[in-house]
Amino acid sequence: MKTMDVTERWENYRKANTNKPSARENELSKIFSLVNPQEGQRILEVGTGNGYLTFPLAEAVGNIGEVVTTDVNEGNINDAINKNKHKNLNVVPVLLSPAQGFLVEDKYKNYFDVVTTIATLHHFDNRLDKTGDSGRKNALKHFYQNLKPNGRLIIADVLHGTISQKYFDAIDSPEHCHPLGHPHDFFDENELRNTVTAVGFRNVQIETAYVPWKFTSIDEAKNFVHTIHNAKCSPEESLAVAEKYLGLKEVDGHYELGWQLFFLTAEK
Repeated sequence: MKTMDVTERWENYRKANTNKPSARENELSKIFSLVNPQEGQRILEVGTGNGYLTFPLAEAVGNIGEVVTTDVNEGNINDAINKNKHKNLNVVPVLLSPAQGFLVEDKYKNYFDVVTTIATLHHFDNRLDKTGDSGRKNALKHFYQNLKPNGRLIIADVLHGTISQKYFDAIDSPEHCHPLGHPHDFFDENELRNTVTAVGFRNVQIETAYVPWKFTSIDEAKNFVHTIHNAKCSPEESLAVAEKYLGLKEVDGHYELGWQLFFLTAEK
């Protein structure tokens, strides 16, 4: 696999989300409300992406608060750094190695009021590397260490058995998601609850929510799914696969592709 292939993958991911900021507003507004950021809080965001959650969180905690955002992709981190030159918010972007993927520095133990991550937890395991669920379990243990006593964990991601999981399995090929497909597994609800509880978290609550992606036209939906996955098939084929598994319908003057995520809250 060429480094350029991975670079292009994440460039297109950022491009899709940045060019269509309203596409994922349902899932973003829901996780933001669950985090409920307060002025002065310290928040760890795992998975910077294009900063769609990073900067709203930073605006809410203000300059006396702090958002540390981590990613294993250098392009995502550099993008956050460049955006923050204009925003001047208290955002600390941290590039992590793919082999690590989480904060281990002593200064970040018992440090954060909230640890949050959206659509990232599943990336800690890879079917190609046969990691099973060990990467996700290890990540959750580190999130626990990063939190202050009584700190909160807020996770949104795909749950096994949902339309989102079936869609991801359908595009697990370089043609539909270049360069590696989407070789990631997902917890079912019992596995998720048991894993988070075993780490030490309490008051674990899990809700599976329908948070459809929104578009102004069918062409916009087509270009979004084709770009976000860096697909090498035609845009028409990208949309056809998405429509088959997610459904595409017109609602109140806009179009929606179905999407389901779990939203988990827990306390240390």
